[in-house]
Amino acid sequence: MPVFWGMTQKSTQNNTQGKRNLRDVGARGEDEAAAYFEDLGYRLLARNFYTARGEVDIVLHAPADQTPSTVVFVEVKWRVDDRYGTGAEAVTVAKLNAMRHAATRWLEKNPEHRAPQVRFDVLDITAGEITHYEGVEW
Repeated sequence: MPVFWGMTQKSTQNNTQGKRNLRDVGARGEDEAAAYFEDLGYRLLARNFYTARGEVDIVLHAPADQTPSTVVFVEVKWRVDDRYGTGAEAVTVAKLNAMRHAATRWLEKNPEHRAPQVRFDVLDITAGEITHYEGVEW
């Protein structure tokens, strides 16, 4: 199972238009990721779940043929190119810890979706290529 270490490329753009464009890009990446998982038989449970200490981009229920039943929390990273590294390289241990916190809160708020298994995945979409890291540990 991969462990992600790396630096996040930070935007120096502070204007409202720049922030809106980043949200639009993120939404496009998440739309592409949701379609990818739905094509594989996953069931979408939630998108963009936020807490004070973290967020999860996509929450899924794994395909019914996977046993035991599994809820999957996904971090989506979308990049036009790999000039500043791949999206997966931007996923730090701190990000994964924040994701775990958000996942815990999501499960508390949605007890009907508790499953015997929970998994954390990263979906990297760089230059149109999709790489799915399943069961990321840190």
